[in-house]
Amino acid sequence: MFIRKITRNNNHTLLQVLDSIVFGGINGLIENVFPPQSGNYRLLTTDNDISFVKLDFLFYRICGLVTVTNESSCYNMVTILKFIEFLLKSESSPFVVDACKYHYAKISQYAAQILPTPTTKDETKKYSMHKCNRRHLQNSIKTDAVSAWLLYASFYYVTGQYTIALRLIDYVLSRCTLDMVYISFPSNKTDMKSYAQLVHYSVSLEAKMKIATIDCVSYMSHSPFIPAELEFMVEKSMISLPPVVMAHCLRFLSYHHLGDYFNSQKVLNDLFLTVKTRYFISKDEMSDSYTILGVCCEISGDKDTACQHYNEAKSILDLKFNKMHGQNEVGVVK
Repeated sequence: MFIRKITRNNNHTLLQVLDSIVFGGINGLIENVFPPQSGNYRLLTTDNDISFVKLDFLFYRICGLVTVTNESSCYNMVTILKFIEFLLKSESSPFVVDACKYHYAKISQYAAQILPTPTTKDETKKYSMHKCNRRHLQNSIKTDAVSAWLLYASFYYVTGQYTIALRLIDYVLSRCTLDMVYISFPSNKTDMKSYAQLVHYSVSLEAKMKIATIDCVSYMSHSPFIPAELEFMVEKSMISLPPVVMAHCLRFLSYHHLGDYFNSQKVLNDLFLTVKTRYFISKDEMSDSYTILGVCCEISGDKDTACQHYNEAKSILDLKFNKMHGQNEVGVVK
């Protein structure tokens, strides 16, 4: 990788940079590459330069590549959380501290789903389980603006507290505006420019994520938080669902259980428009989005439309399968 790239002209500079990382961590690296007296540092500290944005987006990209993929890894989560707590006591770099806090919050989202939901009739046990669930959920809100709140809403939905779930969903939808950065989307210059307008370089990474980013909501395999109507989607593995789609799905199901036909139909139309316009839905999330739309249509009694959406979901999967295996795409609905 470094063959013929390290020369007598740059080896001293490289050693300085490496020493700054060893002795100063991320802060040392930034101060070495962008010293306060240099023009680069002045550019870094202006709104016109998005160097800090590139660092943040690199972190988001890495986070998107690191996900929990199987149930067996869940049982080490308590150990991982304790290890992160240990790191936070010894780490001085603000960026690394915030990165640790992010991973602590993300793992808390998974840890909350290992616990059963408090449906027992034993009030003492129910209170203890509820308190434990809430502690993990409270710790999980430091990832982005919406994903943890959607888990909160799911928790209240599966425990039959539909009115509370609806209030949380209204908050989630209020944050899913076009100026927000969806971490599941590949980043581009427009995203970076929008991000730079929403946040300031001096704000902590944790604050920037809560101010300017949204992310999908992830349900573990056999998660107790996923609505019973969608349990078939997590029978074999975990799933990550787009935030606006899941928000409208939970709204529809809550209104349906409350017997509010007018609002349930209104929300069903909102869900349809969200999927059709791909509003905060990545390409890989389209099949699951059509499946969820089909489930909601079937629950509403419109079985013909539900079948159409199920067929659309299957067509997307078939197209993806054909592309992966280099097969002829003849007959595949786009």
